[in-house]
Amino acid sequence: MKPVFGIFASVLVVSTYGADIAIAQIRQKPPQKVQVQQQIVVPPNETADQLLERGNAYVRLGNVEGAIVIFRAAIKKNPELTAAHYNLGLAYAQAGNLKAAIYSFQRATRLDPKFAIAYSNLGAAQLQSGNPDQAIPNLQKAISLDPNLSVAYYNLGLAFKEKKDINKAIANLNQALKLNPQASETIYNLGLLIQTQGDLPKAIAYYSKAVQLNPEYAEAYYNLGAALFIQGQTEQAISQLSNALQFRKDYAEAFYTLGVAQAKLGKKQEAIQSFIQAQAYFNQQKNVAWAQQSDRQIQKLRSG
Repeated sequence: MKPVFGIFASVLVVSTYGADIAIAQIRQKPPQKVQVQQQIVVPPNETADQLLERGNAYVRLGNVEGAIVIFRAAIKKNPELTAAHYNLGLAYAQAGNLKAAIYSFQRATRLDPKFAIAYSNLGAAQLQSGNPDQAIPNLQKAISLDPNLSVAYYNLGLAFKEKKDINKAIANLNQALKLNPQASETIYNLGLLIQTQGDLPKAIAYYSKAVQLNPEYAEAYYNLGAALFIQGQTEQAISQLSNALQFRKDYAEAFYTLGVAQAKLGKKQEAIQSFIQAQAYFNQQKNVAWAQQSDRQIQKLRSG
């Protein structure tokens, strides 16, 4: 599960960085990259603040690469413009350049040591880079600066989850949920952690709440279906696994588990088709082990 980043800052909040900067608390799809047909032109007469607003407009249009060019131009005109470093970090993160994002967030926090969401995003980028040990101090710093920053608690929970510290992970996710009770991803991750502790009924309740809040949450439907199957509720499991596949067509694990559930109910041909789909998508992922396991299930059903 990926960390959550904050949203882009406007020049209108450059000097405040408080409640005026909204925080992304729930699942968001990043803007799709646009194929730029011509070189991005940087207006030479615009101020750094004006370029910052222009960069934000590129973001709203989904042109993250163009936004990066403009934010860098704003920084060239005013290297002390904290919001430009911050927004550049977000743009780099959306473009998948986490190393550059980390550097930009570090620049933003050096310019404004009280910029809580910048510390949170720095930690999120470090976590997404696979470095929870680096992420944790920055996320804790964000929380110390703003104890109501739910996204920082959420990311800190994910960091402790990566560290296999389940109790601290649950504690921080619960705090994030207290601050933002409608956050479906927080509820979903709590379900995953609670299931590792062996409390399957409670985990099912969390997954159910997550899909109630986000009816297109494929991963939550999948884990809900898998948990129901473990409990022996096979028909209900099939229904939830089918929901997962409605919103994620290439969900190999969901096809495989669906095949297992269908086979248990004696739906042989349906199960074979599910395993064929699972095998195809596992092959696309270059997941040889599970592709072979899917094939074994197919051969077993055909020979049975």
